[in-house]
Amino acid sequence: MSERHDAQHHEELLPGDFIPEQELLEHDFDGIQEADNPLPKWWVNLFLVSIVFAVVYTPIVHMFDLLPKDYLRRDLAQAAMRAEQREAELIASGAYDSDPVGAGKKYFGTFCVTCHGSYGEGGIGPNLTDNFWIHGPNENQIAAVIVNGVAAKGMPQWGPILGERKIKMITAYVMTLWETEPPTPGKKPEGEPFDMASIRAPKEAPSESQSATSDTTTKI
Repeated sequence: MSERHDAQHHEELLPGDFIPEQELLEHDFDGIQEADNPLPKWWVNLFLVSIVFAVVYTPIVHMFDLLPKDYLRRDLAQAAMRAEQREAELIASGAYDSDPVGAGKKYFGTFCVTCHGSYGEGGIGPNLTDNFWIHGPNENQIAAVIVNGVAAKGMPQWGPILGERKIKMITAYVMTLWETEPPTPGKKPEGEPFDMASIRAPKEAPSESQSATSDTTTKI
């Protein structure tokens, strides 16, 4: 009768209830005693497997450089070679010359978005979509900043890295960013304000009379 009563009593216990047969540790915290229950076998086995894996994996991969790193270096080298070949093909075909702004946007997305944002809205670097400029908004001024960098602001010298062709294309793209509206609010203005409407206004082609006068002057 007593055994049946004990079994029925155990079935009625809820999680966290005290079980008389449990072995308790001597210490307690705020009157709460800790039961000395063993961890589940699956947990212990998983812990032991992870230790064995770490002992094998660490020296093979990180100490003796035997496995994935060699394959990774090879794949990266092949990818870089394919990218260079593709770049050379595009340059040779004149694709970049036919759309320098589109090419500049591509290079901007590769080299410039980290500091200037995906849409030129600014971040670490200044906002390129407003009418405020630190070093000037003209084409030659923008190109000079890209070539020489701004050491005080952490901008590297891109001239030796990108070359003249890519810098001209990036400059052409940057000049189209004025008065565009980025999806996110742009960085606060920096530098001096400029009359961008006049600076970015399309240049009128010389009239026939002006061209004739120029030709006459040249002949004289």
